[in-house]
Amino acid sequence: MARLPDEVVAAIGRITIAAGDLELILAWIGADQAGGNAFEVLARPGEPVRAARGSVEFATPEYRQAYLPVVEIAAKLLAKRHAVVSAMWVSEAPDESVQRWELLDDKSYVRQLVDPRALDELSRQLLEARNRLVAIVTAQLNNDPVPAH
Repeated sequence: MARLPDEVVAAIGRITIAAGDLELILAWIGADQAGGNAFEVLARPGEPVRAARGSVEFATPEYRQAYLPVVEIAAKLLAKRHAVVSAMWVSEAPDESVQRWELLDDKSYVRQLVDPRALDELSRQLLEARNRLVAIVTAQLNNDPVPAH
């Protein structure tokens, strides 16, 4: 059986960690503003995005306008993460001399060629969304204006 290349496995690991960081800040936003426990929110699949969407509706208009687009971007990025992590990895190469791997989407059955650089770009985008949310939360906690993006 052929193995996934180490660079692909490492890229998937970076995606998983970046997505976990993003889900944690989403859970914190969702739980904190609703008076709950972020870890309880985090324990339910999909709940960090739903909770954050609900909580930002109660933010002042300035912060709500800052949060909403980033939460929606985060939701799309987390869906991409899910597609990568839950996809079937397919290699039709007869031996390991040719490292051609494709992702088989579990819903659409569409195959995509695996590119570690594209996987790393997804990690970068996940972290960028997390950093933007942290900046907004920090400004809100300190009663500062929403930071420019």
